[in-house]
Amino acid sequence: MKVEKGLMKEIIREWQESELPQVLPRTIEIPTSVNKIIALVGPRRSGKTYLLFWLAKDLLSKGVPREKIIYVNFEDPRLLPFEARNFEVILNSYRELYPEAYSELNSAKAYLFLDEIQVVKNWEIGVRRIYDTRNFFIFITGSSSKLLSSEIATQLRGRAITFELFPFSFKEVLNARGIKIDELTLYSGKRFSIMKAFEEYLSYGGFPEVVLTEEKELKLKILKSYVETMFIKDLVERYEVRNQAVLRELVKYLATNISSLFSLSAFFKWIKQAYPVTKRTLINYLDYLEDSRLFFLLKRYSFSLKEQALSPRKCYIVDLGLREVFGHRHSQDVGKRLENLVFISLMERKARKPLLDVYFWRDSNKREVDFIVTEGGRATELIQVCAEFSGPGVKEREVKPLLAAAQKLKCDNLIVVTMNYEDEEIIERKKIKFVPAWKWLLQ
Repeated sequence: MKVEKGLMKEIIREWQESELPQVLPRTIEIPTSVNKIIALVGPRRSGKTYLLFWLAKDLLSKGVPREKIIYVNFEDPRLLPFEARNFEVILNSYRELYPEAYSELNSAKAYLFLDEIQVVKNWEIGVRRIYDTRNFFIFITGSSSKLLSSEIATQLRGRAITFELFPFSFKEVLNARGIKIDELTLYSGKRFSIMKAFEEYLSYGGFPEVVLTEEKELKLKILKSYVETMFIKDLVERYEVRNQAVLRELVKYLATNISSLFSLSAFFKWIKQAYPVTKRTLINYLDYLEDSRLFFLLKRYSFSLKEQALSPRKCYIVDLGLREVFGHRHSQDVGKRLENLVFISLMERKARKPLLDVYFWRDSNKREVDFIVTEGGRATELIQVCAEFSGPGVKEREVKPLLAAAQKLKCDNLIVVTMNYEDEEIIERKKIKFVPAWKWLLQ
């Protein structure tokens, strides 16, 4: 469909004349003046559009005129179906709307925000065309279940920098609730508000709309709609999944068994009794879920790349709220949920630090450490997650693998993330910090 210039002018002006909504700042830092296309990728409803609005407000506060900020949402029904050739219409419409501003672009670029770019077929052709004019700083967003980081890298061939956006971190949850954090807060009566917020975060996750909703039943309804859209509808459409029942069972199994080793062979033996399915199909479905960043499969740390590739992996979900409505939750699984929160926090850290990587560690005696953080291939932090130390021998059972890994990997930064326990101990000449999860997440 050919988009008329009149309609495009109307869309550009409509946004420029509208009042920007109230937005919450995110902890992720996005550069606004680099000569690369900035790509923001994350799950649906994780706040990509509002991050663009926040960037627009930041630019306005720095004196950038409103007419030099253009926003186009490709899910606007008036633009469907938008085609690659219509990007020229955006350029021509902007030239005609602001001839004086456009003539000055060589000295002062305009800012072009292209939201939900994956809706446009062959979008990369149009985006590259605008990029090559050198007249715009370009920002694109896409839902990770529709637009993969690997696709951006392939299609834009070195012209883009990708930033991965997650649902709210715990620090962002507190900010959304108006709870300011400083040293005094941690020891004041406000810490009870922090603990209440943490308990909700542990159950309902960090999707902005869910965090800002007070009623429990409404939170669950919102999350259920997300599951149907992100896990099912997007994946089925994108990959033309035929065996939707098997995909649902796989998602439900992974959501239930977070923070656990996943064996594809064991799952295949179980699922083939109920559905006609091949192992290759399951491998494909697992790849789809991992590529879309809805589930993560964590590799075991090993000096042998072959052993690393062949070892079973541990499974984590992008947001615990999705697990709440699609997995089977048990009252005893606080430790599993806590571990998942720590993992997602580490993924956010990894998104900011290119040289950082995360693994789990397991030796031949089946001693296991939940997370090994490396930078440039060197282990810099060993993290064990344990909700409670109330049972006999629990502390010893959790600490022994940590000490074994510390000796093997020559790392002295040892942390145990707990539910409430806090202390610092010297054990076998190694200092171990025991930190409550809510405090660790705020560091």
